[in-house]
Amino acid sequence: MQLSTAVGTLALLLAAALVAGHALGEDAIPPASTPTMQKKVDEREAQRRAAAVVQQKKKEEFAKRCSKPVKTPFELEDCKAAYRQM
Repeated sequence: MQLSTAVGTLALLLAAALVAGHALGEDAIPPASTPTMQKKVDEREAQRRAAAVVQQKKKEEFAKRCSKPVKTPFELEDCKAAYRQM
């Protein structure tokens, strides 16, 4: 009688441990998060916008340095440097 009670109790404890381990194990391992196509498109668009901003700044710098019709040699060198960076 005592042996069957011990075996039953042990079986119940093992079942409870299995259920608890299974429930906690699902939370421990997050699902594989692969970037979606929309996320990839958004990232590319953000990179394109950042590059466009940088290019616009270079263009404005070039216009600022090279807009004068008559330049000193120092201003001409600055203009050339701005053009090379564009």
